[in-house]
Amino acid sequence: MGVLVSLSKKIREQGGELRLANLNEDLRTLFELTKLDTLFNIADTRDAALTGF
Repeated sequence: MGVLVSLSKKIREQGGELRLANLNEDLRTLFELTKLDTLFNIADTRDAALTGF
């Protein structure tokens, strides 16, 4: 998780955005419990992530 947070920060510094897709139920729950779902855009599918939901 720490690697994703660091990577997301570096990407944002360059004007980009890290989007996650196709998380299984356990991972999605983990992101919600740790409040990381507010830091990352999480899409249901790869196509949704690429198009901005």
